[in-house]
Amino acid sequence: MTTKRTPPLKAIQAFEATARHLSFSKAAEELCVTQSAVSHQLKVLEDFFGKPLLIRKGKRIALTQDGDDFLSVVGDCFQRIASVTNHILEQQTVHLKVMAQTSIATEWLAPQITEFKQSYPDISIMLNMETFAANFVANDYDIILGTWPTPDGFVTQTLTDEEWFPVCTPALYRKIDERDPESITQQILNTSENGEDWNLWMQHQQIRRPTHLDFQYFSLALLATKAALGGQSIALSNRFIAGEFMATGRLKAIESMSYPLPWGNYHIHYRSDSHRSQPINDFIDWIKSTMKYL
Repeated sequence: MTTKRTPPLKAIQAFEATARHLSFSKAAEELCVTQSAVSHQLKVLEDFFGKPLLIRKGKRIALTQDGDDFLSVVGDCFQRIASVTNHILEQQTVHLKVMAQTSIATEWLAPQITEFKQSYPDISIMLNMETFAANFVANDYDIILGTWPTPDGFVTQTLTDEEWFPVCTPALYRKIDERDPESITQQILNTSENGEDWNLWMQHQQIRRPTHLDFQYFSLALLATKAALGGQSIALSNRFIAGEFMATGRLKAIESMSYPLPWGNYHIHYRSDSHRSQPINDFIDWIKSTMKYL
């Protein structure tokens, strides 16, 4: 029978820290030891395997293929240990990592997040925001809010079947005949979907697309909406994004011309197998309770 052998734990710890930082000095600082102690433990580990795990090029460090393979396993194990340790040590305070789409985070969630803390003082929220789902790793978060599709390993609830509608300043609104949707197409139209959002809107209003439309292009519906505050253009927006501007009278919403944008529904995605299921449910309940306009 083959005897199972494992390297010394101190050597593994020194390797993981050095490989993660690609720095002997940073690893030594993290482990509260000297650089020579870190180097010694790395030599112990490489002697154990009989092959190099790190390539030293002056002050620069790189991983060998064997080192990279070993780090992928060791790093995952250390992360799991840290996660369980934090859970055991901090049972009184639960930390949830939340990723929200830019429009939700800046215009709706961030201004209200302290209200959640007042209702649930034992739950700490780390709020992050991104524009595109490709820019972050879903598994790094407990909860994800946005129009993005459901990530693997997550469960989804629809927050709202969002309606989108034209918004503009009250002064510009007075130039529009609300009984005639075509009057809107005579204005500068802010688009965040290369015009496709307005094409769908015109189809829904059953009006023919004019031969010429004056589009102003933006990468986000949030930017398109804020540009409408200048009083020279109209944007397609919703209550998540334009709610505050509507409430203060800075923007007028033409809700009689609303329509459901196919990609505009907001969802909340959450881990299905998380040991933080109760805090996650508390956050979801709070989210729904704050959406008073539904």
